[in-house]
Amino acid sequence: MLRTPVLFLIFNRPEQSLAVFEQIRRQQPEQLFIAADGPREDKPGEAALCEATRKAVMDQIDWSCSVQTLFRSRNLGCGKAVSSAIDWFFSQVTEGIILEDDCVPDHSFFPFCTTLLARYRFNDDVMHINGSNYQGGITRGEGSYYFSRYAHVWGWASWRRAWKHYDFSLRRYENLSRDGLNTFLRSELQSIYKGQTDTWDIQWFMSIWFKQGKVITPNVSLIRNIGFGEAATHTHSTPRWFKKIQYGTVSSIRHPANIRVDEAADRYSANTLYGAGGMYIRFKKIIKNNALLYNLYKRIS
Repeated sequence: MLRTPVLFLIFNRPEQSLAVFEQIRRQQPEQLFIAADGPREDKPGEAALCEATRKAVMDQIDWSCSVQTLFRSRNLGCGKAVSSAIDWFFSQVTEGIILEDDCVPDHSFFPFCTTLLARYRFNDDVMHINGSNYQGGITRGEGSYYFSRYAHVWGWASWRRAWKHYDFSLRRYENLSRDGLNTFLRSELQSIYKGQTDTWDIQWFMSIWFKQGKVITPNVSLIRNIGFGEAATHTHSTPRWFKKIQYGTVSSIRHPANIRVDEAADRYSANTLYGAGGMYIRFKKIIKNNALLYNLYKRIS
């Protein structure tokens, strides 16, 4: 039985949710939290899908555990629904694992998080544990994991002490230096300030960045994302870097010799994950600065 609390975030995809939940079910967490946003009024049939997803997951809880749910009756949108669910989670636990409905974890993801949550519990510099790795098969350092400044949210873990620095608006960090953020990341930051992006994870990334926090990243990806496609909220096509992900298992954890950010790994991430060309950024900015185009873009998305 898994002693680390788990928050499972679901919405309107019963099949994907069950694929992820089967891995959670095998771990039998003692404390299980399930949060779901409400259906969108302008999406016919979504209420039935949301209800079917909730029922499908709840019906699979067949072990003795504490279960708490946060099921919204009205849609808050991705940004507010997820961030408020994580607020709710960390108001009741001091540390835990967070999984969304399209992130299938390897079985070793759970002990990996549990071990490192305990090891760095009182180290305020370490703020986040990634489940994913996007280094295209490049091993960083001699350990089972390395330290980065880049937080990813396809399966992750953290502590209440770290989440308290989260700021949905990012206004508390508005006057801090943006040195080290490339053009793409600065563009994403501006989108948050202008209220043009319905998300929560950019804010978490930036909150860690501005606090100069360190992020643990496994040397293989322990998460498979099954959310790409037409039913996805944001990820309709498969990017090039996604095809290069190297998946694996961490059977025993070898700790790195020191807590130092791997600058080469972060440069690689900056150039691949966050290395959108200038033309893309200019095109995106034109859309977001034109109300008509931006509303059309949101309807298409």
